[in-house]
Amino acid sequence: MARTRSFSYITIFFLILALVVTISSFRHVGEEQINSLYVVPLKGSIYGGTADFISRAVHEAEARKAEAVLIELRTFGGELNAMAEIADAMTGAKIPIYVFIQGRAISAGAYIALSGERIVMSPDAVMGASQPRTADGKPVPEKEMAAFRKMFKAAAEARAQRVGVELDPRIAEAMVDPEVEVAGVTEKGNLVALTAEEAMELGYADLIAKNRNEAVLSLGLSHLTPVEIRQTPVEGLVRFLTDPYISSLLLIVGFTALIIEVFTAGFGLAGVLGIVSLLAFFGARFLSGLAGFEVFILFILGLILLAAEIFVVPGFGIPGIIGLISIGGSIVLSYASSSQGLAALGLSLVWTFFFVSLALQYLKKSGFFQRIVLSTSLSGESGYSAVPLYQDYLGKIGKTVNPLRPAGVVEFEDGERLDVISEGAYIAGGEEVKVVKVEGRRIVVRKTDIE
Repeated sequence: MARTRSFSYITIFFLILALVVTISSFRHVGEEQINSLYVVPLKGSIYGGTADFISRAVHEAEARKAEAVLIELRTFGGELNAMAEIADAMTGAKIPIYVFIQGRAISAGAYIALSGERIVMSPDAVMGASQPRTADGKPVPEKEMAAFRKMFKAAAEARAQRVGVELDPRIAEAMVDPEVEVAGVTEKGNLVALTAEEAMELGYADLIAKNRNEAVLSLGLSHLTPVEIRQTPVEGLVRFLTDPYISSLLLIVGFTALIIEVFTAGFGLAGVLGIVSLLAFFGARFLSGLAGFEVFILFILGLILLAAEIFVVPGFGIPGIIGLISIGGSIVLSYASSSQGLAALGLSLVWTFFFVSLALQYLKKSGFFQRIVLSTSLSGESGYSAVPLYQDYLGKIGKTVNPLRPAGVVEFEDGERLDVISEGAYIAGGEEVKVVKVEGRRIVVRKTDIE
């Protein structure tokens, strides 16, 4: 009884200690984040993983009651869908989001900069040159071009209203479309890209600063404690894997490895590499929000149908066709637009066919191919058979173990018992029979007294 009471006192002591430490920790965290400025780097190409990182940083800053967020921007642009997600996270934030352009805010970077509360540029910074292009590098169709012109114009007008500055929104349109002409700024045929001084004069920037410290000081945020936010390893990996070049490479490696696996015996390194590559492709796009769970399910369905076509259904028919369509559709749907998906799929397939052809030619000439592929012909003339041979029993006499109706078992003189079938007539058990025909596993017998 004393032990029980003692144990209870110890348990209560540790419970109280845990509660005190927990409350103190939360209070400490809360105090630590008061009067803080979240500094978020946005550098390099912009893809799905980048958008997730920026959204996470903004939400964390809001949750920790930070005073503001400063995005350090240096980019040549990236995916338009990711650009829009980042801009939405910035404009929808409950705290001010400032932008410090370090060197360049090209293409999608210009739109992100225009979404900030105020814009600070380094002396060597450039903003603009934002003409959207398709996956093959060509300008987008006029319908899409018009939509992006309006997006940039709306962002510029929102900035003018938010900051209280006068600016010409057509300059933002001219960043997107070279056909837009702005007197004194650009002629038709040229995209607008503003230097720091030009952006200040035209109302597209608020301040110029050499570095972050000057930017923070000029924004009046020097009293805040800077809290630097970095990408987690998973966010960095997702951003890397959603890069268009890396995504295409994953598809090429995945398809090539799986096709080579089909031509080799068993299941080995090629199969593992193919599956891992395709899982990395879809996993990264799922984690970045570019693809939903239904896309992954569609891909798995396609694999199952193809497997059924190869191992279950003879020839190549409807299951195989639907499987290929499912896999192709899942890849296309995992991209922001169907044109990007189709371009990526086509590019991957072309390179896959090339590498498979090259690999098979090389492997056939090497000893490795002979080690992994069965090259010996196991023909019947050479004495090989896929089933047991019963030709030696042709003409032999045996006795029925049980009645043949018409199938049953016969025991032969060598003691071997085999499944047989009569020519059609019923034969009682214990009768003497003779083997009259052998067709693979099929042994046909008849009674000896009716020959």
